[in-house]
Amino acid sequence: MQCRNCRRELDSERVASGFDYCTAPPCVDACFEPVDVVALGVNKAADQYLLRRHLDLPATPARAASKDDDTLGGLDLGNGRERAEPRRRRRGAGERIAELEAALDTALAGETDPVRRRKLVDDHNAQLRRLNIRYRRAYQRRG
Repeated sequence: MQCRNCRRELDSERVASGFDYCTAPPCVDACFEPVDVVALGVNKAADQYLLRRHLDLPATPARAASKDDDTLGGLDLGNGRERAEPRRRRRGAGERIAELEAALDTALAGETDPVRRRKLVDDHNAQLRRLNIRYRRAYQRRG
């Protein structure tokens, strides 16, 4: 059998392994097709590896890996370099509770109707219940 790229005679071991091209660098560059494998993390088990085409995922463009490349399939593995955009700091539960309380105080200051005041307090309490109550208790102890 001949190499499909350069037409040189192939080694019998290579043909037996299922290859139809030789190991010369130009032939490998022209004929090599990497397997597009995706690792799926499974809870409390080893990852499962599947072909991307079996998962109906969009094809990712093939790119050469560089020496400084610390990504895997588009995932940033993080090497400590600064990002172009700094991450927004997520507000803590204490800050969110303080904002809710300030909004309630502002709304109650302008309201004289007892029914409306009760509704504002009930709405405030409903918003607080959506937060983790453990953090709310810790915030109350600090204040």
